[in-house]
Amino acid sequence: MVLAMRVQTIGWELAGAVSADLHAADSLAEAHIVLLDPSAVVDLWQDHARLEADGIWRIYPDSDLGLSRAIERLLGRRRAELAALLRNGGIAAVSVRAVEQEVEITPAGGGGRRLDPYGFLPALSFAEGPHHLALPRGVRMVPRRGRILLDLMLDHPLAGYLRASASHGYEAVVVSSLGAPLEAFGSVLARDKVGDVVAWDLPVGQGHLVFLPWSPAAAGADLSERLIRGLAALADVPLGHRVPEWMTRYRLPGEDALEAKAGEIAEKRLRIDREEEELTATRRESDVLKGLLYPRGRGGLATATCAALERLGFACRADACDPVLIEARSPEGELLVRVSFAHSGAIGPEEHRALLLALDRARAEERREVSGMLVVVAEPRLDPRHRPPQWEDAVRRGCAEHGIALVSGYQLFKAVEATHDGAQLKPIRESLLAAEGEWKWKG
Repeated sequence: MVLAMRVQTIGWELAGAVSADLHAADSLAEAHIVLLDPSAVVDLWQDHARLEADGIWRIYPDSDLGLSRAIERLLGRRRAELAALLRNGGIAAVSVRAVEQEVEITPAGGGGRRLDPYGFLPALSFAEGPHHLALPRGVRMVPRRGRILLDLMLDHPLAGYLRASASHGYEAVVVSSLGAPLEAFGSVLARDKVGDVVAWDLPVGQGHLVFLPWSPAAAGADLSERLIRGLAALADVPLGHRVPEWMTRYRLPGEDALEAKAGEIAEKRLRIDREEEELTATRRESDVLKGLLYPRGRGGLATATCAALERLGFACRADACDPVLIEARSPEGELLVRVSFAHSGAIGPEEHRALLLALDRARAEERREVSGMLVVVAEPRLDPRHRPPQWEDAVRRGCAEHGIALVSGYQLFKAVEATHDGAQLKPIRESLLAAEGEWKWKG
């Protein structure tokens, strides 16, 4: 069934599919599945509109050589084709983007007309009980980035695609302009953490208008195939959108067993989801600790150092004013830790002086008995075992003279690694607190 379906993409890049221009594509009504991205509409006027002092992009029909009339005719034709596609059972997938570049067509006599990036959507009107929804103006795409999808509709044909693409994130959510609940008109396929709609399936005629999260990283071969297969399965659903209640009286042999099997699969999927979450959390803990070897800048090294010290039994807190300064407390004593990172070359004495000043403030102004520790990673592109000196000799001498532990990220990593093999935490903490000058793990 997937191979027999004609798929047309407009501005939506998919592996193995050719994306046509909005003005050059064949009639949308001839396709079975159409995928549209609003960037294709913005491209129509982006190079011709002028940004005015009031922040509005404008096109002036009196001097645009007919461009604005051509755009309006094109969008009108595409809207009619899309309406015919949906009326006859086709699928239109629309990417949910934070594209806000509307354009105003402003005649010389005034009375401007607005075109927005979702101007290809047909005019639709829905009523459900006390709620009314009109498209396209009845919904807004509100910028909101994230990577967590909740309340995923697991029995929907697109659930597999949404699960697989969640790690690539989304950049906007769908919000009803008048506050009407979107679930009253269609199936909410996924929400974000605050409850706004990230993916929405709206039945229209015999077809579906599907709003899906967008990410440039989700155009790979595997996700593209999942998306097309999910849309094709949605187009191939044999029953109508709203099955009447009397249908429950007509059951074929084996349906009860099918429903029971579906319940078992749903439970297995939930267990797998929990296991995946636990695995992801465990992997992240390992990746954070490996930041002692190859950190993402000073911030990444500070995060890795906190994680390592907490693994050794310290309670850590980053300084509110200086995020690379860490307070680490344990039953044996307190450490004031500064992290220093250099892409190339050794760490200079300015890092030692900054830590020394922080120690003086803590001891003199706050009357705290605190030891100092400088954690260093330099030349991270090299294997830690083959790196040149991590600090200048003046840093080593200064730390030894002032009783400050001088620790490379690699040595701290080795100490944490040893705890997995049964090394006792207390001796390691005592060694760090008592160190004066360069400290090395001696396992």
